[in-house]
Amino acid sequence: MTEILRRVRAVRREGASVLLEVDAHPAVRLPGTPGWLTGEPVTDQGVETTMPNLPELRLPPLSSRPWRVRVSVAGPRTVRITAAPDGARVWDEEATWLGIVTDACPEPVEPDITEDDGHVNVHTGSVRVRLTRFPFAIEVLGADGRTVLRTAERLRQVAGFPMAPPVLADGDGGTTLHCELGPEEEITGFGEQFGRLVKNGQHLRLRVEDALGTGTGRAYKPVPVWHSTAGYTGFLNTGATVTADVGHTRPSVLALTADDEALDLYVCADPDPGVRLGDYTALTGRPPRPPLWAFGYWMGRCRYHSRAEMEQVARGMAEHDVPCDVLHLDPDWLVVDRLNTDFIWNTDRFGDRAEFVAALDRLGCRLSVWELPYLDPASPRYVEAQDRGYLVRDTAGDIARLRGTPTPDGRPRALIDFTNPEARRWWQNLHTDFLADGVAVFKTDFGEGLPDDVALADGTPPQHAHNLYPLRYNGAVSAVIAERTGRAPLVWGRSGWAGSQRYPGQWGGDAESTVAGMRATVRGGLSYALSAPGFWSHDIGGFFGPELTPALYVRWTQLGAFSPLMRAHGLRPREPWQFGERALAISRDWIRLRYSLLPYLWQVATESAAQGWPMLRPYALHHPHDPVAAGLDGQFLLGADLLVAPIFDDGEAAVPRRFHVPGGDWFDLLTGERYPGPGWHTTVVPLERMPVLVRGGAVLPRIELPDRFRRTDDLVGLPWTLHVYGTGDREARLTGFDGTDTTVSIRETRVTATGGQPIRTEIVRHD
Repeated sequence: MTEILRRVRAVRREGASVLLEVDAHPAVRLPGTPGWLTGEPVTDQGVETTMPNLPELRLPPLSSRPWRVRVSVAGPRTVRITAAPDGARVWDEEATWLGIVTDACPEPVEPDITEDDGHVNVHTGSVRVRLTRFPFAIEVLGADGRTVLRTAERLRQVAGFPMAPPVLADGDGGTTLHCELGPEEEITGFGEQFGRLVKNGQHLRLRVEDALGTGTGRAYKPVPVWHSTAGYTGFLNTGATVTADVGHTRPSVLALTADDEALDLYVCADPDPGVRLGDYTALTGRPPRPPLWAFGYWMGRCRYHSRAEMEQVARGMAEHDVPCDVLHLDPDWLVVDRLNTDFIWNTDRFGDRAEFVAALDRLGCRLSVWELPYLDPASPRYVEAQDRGYLVRDTAGDIARLRGTPTPDGRPRALIDFTNPEARRWWQNLHTDFLADGVAVFKTDFGEGLPDDVALADGTPPQHAHNLYPLRYNGAVSAVIAERTGRAPLVWGRSGWAGSQRYPGQWGGDAESTVAGMRATVRGGLSYALSAPGFWSHDIGGFFGPELTPALYVRWTQLGAFSPLMRAHGLRPREPWQFGERALAISRDWIRLRYSLLPYLWQVATESAAQGWPMLRPYALHHPHDPVAAGLDGQFLLGADLLVAPIFDDGEAAVPRRFHVPGGDWFDLLTGERYPGPGWHTTVVPLERMPVLVRGGAVLPRIELPDRFRRTDDLVGLPWTLHVYGTGDREARLTGFDGTDTTVSIRETRVTATGGQPIRTEIVRHD
């Protein structure tokens, strides 16, 4: 039976929270017409009884089920609103119980709680929640008193039937929150979605899937976090599948349905989305800054089949003067390598692992190794894991079977139960010898295949288990890397959920090698940046599909050079010399340009880790009041000072590129041409160019690259040159590669620096 929350019956304060007892009444939807009705008097429900063609109303019995709604404060700008029936598990658990929230209240605030005959108010000074007693409703107001979020009880059809009750339980285990969408309100976020950045008009199912590409409508990394231009960020603290209907069914309604008995909603109210992201990541965790080498160029292929083949690629990088920090090895390192990882090294193909890692290091490259959290029954380790109780079981007690990803031979694959501490430790220990031998990073692939009917060791309810699985998987691998190496950990993960930003990095999955695939990739990265901010990247050239044109390879390499992390990878060769002399020359220039900008990338990475911001940033993150900002999903900011406009084209000819710049002056990084803002500009760009603009007023630290250097290690200790854009004196604080800070005072005639990082005494001005 569907139920609607209708009347607050009692209110009591519980410490810094307020708990409301609310009556939920059974409700029916009338056949052939939108809207819901309970058994209450129709006048209490707002029905237009004077309508001449009002149908006969058959109301359900008027009964009540007790629900609770609790409002608590999670920070000066953040409130938590929990709604569930009496007896729901959420009432017995802390906010951190699912492992998504890591700090329930990062900045404690004592709220002011008041009530009168009509309302209950919870006020922190920066945000206020107003709850209406009857009919039950929720409203959230910002510091300036303006409403940023309100439930949609006011929205009705012509006969007055309410179309979007504030909280509705559907009787099948789902709970829906209906919010009004304002006339100009735009919604962004919901994780790595490959469609338009503004989600208005879209219907999204937030469930971790092997998306099988970027054009299927599925998502590897959906996240129940969204931003509204009204001035708030919302977050559902759940592992359950969430459906987000963003004005799709009803144009003025944002409907959020969790496949669970409870709604656990966090709302952060502030006009600045950067502030809101900082508050969200304070709740759910911020990523560590990856090591410097992670920001170099990575090369991979599915697959390299032998040690000799990979060493030849490493030598090819040197011969073609292409710097490279990491070579990636996909599943051929395994003996049983089809959707299986048992950490049994294939010595026939790659010889002794430590010797192989050392050989690559002498050639200038670190080693990245592929894994997934599944075991094939053909593996010798399967029986060990089964006998020790390390494999996920279903609710019938049998070994759970991988779902959602086609298997090459029909054999069922099992999954590691990361909620079992012994299983987690066993899996982590399988990495130990690899790390001891010098493996630098693990590509934590897959993780989307947990079935729904599982009984995990820690008792996680089945409806939460599937989406939480990649969070726990990546967390286990990240933790053992940190433990065994003593440095900031780094994985290269495909699947994710809320909180996954804690475990950098992630990449955009298996994009098609087409212009459409490249376009979807940028949209996915921008959308993910608003929900799991940190260190995200993509496969340069796309993973599969039609053979890459040399021009598209170049355009994708240009995009990669200004992405947080830079990796070329695909089913077919991705080495730059595979695409002809012109493509090689242009790609090499852009790869080297990235290395020259490592000091700037390091500043952005430092800021992102500290503030809880993404490196790759939607335009609106820094310019939320620009009326076109929210919808700009074909360009992005890398940090606050670089604006990048990728070229979505696969031809050799020069093409026009239209882009929007914020207020102030912006300068082309390569040509110095000035672009005043705010406004639109169009420029014609040959294959050798992509618009990369520097903000007027920026101080851009760079390195003058030596000849024939191999990787980031060769640049440590070299002095930085400061490129100053625009006139005037200024101060800058820079973090060196060794983590020490340097304060720089820039005057028209000189530069002075105090701190650890060597800075050249001259500066380069761009006016």
